[in-house]
Amino acid sequence: MPETLVKELDKLVAAGYFKSRSEAVAEGIRRLLLAYSGAAGSVASLARLYTEGLLERDFEPGTPFEIDVDEARRRILEFFGTDSVDEVVRKVRARA
Repeated sequence: MPETLVKELDKLVAAGYFKSRSEAVAEGIRRLLLAYSGAAGSVASLARLYTEGLLERDFEPGTPFEIDVDEARRRILEFFGTDSVDEVVRKVRARA
């Protein structure tokens, strides 16, 4: 894992979003699997796509990308039942 990503991960842990690097990585994997569960169908399908080079999501720091804010808010609201940052963080921490 690139050092820049480890440093960013450590910032999230230091800010209290996660208890440890392991918890943050586990959450990232969980979100990845949720995001692709409809498209990939299963963990095995997701692994196959990745190993065949068809699923690449590695961005360098500073890589520009667009986010549909309305769609992101809709998905957060749908998944967590709220779009309040404080409530979402509280619910994520409660799962650990």
